[in-house]
Amino acid sequence: MKTTLTGPEWAVMSALWGKEPQTLSEVIRSMGDSVKWSYTTYATYLSKLVKKGFVGFDLKGRDKFYYPLREQEACIREESRSLLDKMDDAAAKQLLVCMIQQSKLTKQDQKELKALIDELSEGSE
Repeated sequence: MKTTLTGPEWAVMSALWGKEPQTLSEVIRSMGDSVKWSYTTYATYLSKLVKKGFVGFDLKGRDKFYYPLREQEACIREESRSLLDKMDDAAAKQLLVCMIQQSKLTKQDQKELKALIDELSEGSE
């Protein structure tokens, strides 16, 4: 069974993706004002992510340099699959519609989504 991320773990991973490797202090700076955690809370979440196999680190001197072991796209896919596995087809459709309506899709995002839907429609004929 694949493991999914909690909300706070997503925040930490988002700070790492594309900016690795980072020390704990750099992760804290990357996260900015998005959370108000103590230093030990950041360290705890990084430790949990290491144990879950989402994050690795290299030890250089006394510093740990953290980096993601899983790509963002793979984590999104796993999270989506986990959510969809809990629903029947009708509920899954409602979920997708709700997500699209509540998201802030750019015009380019909308074009890409429409192209994907068109492509999927052509394949089912």
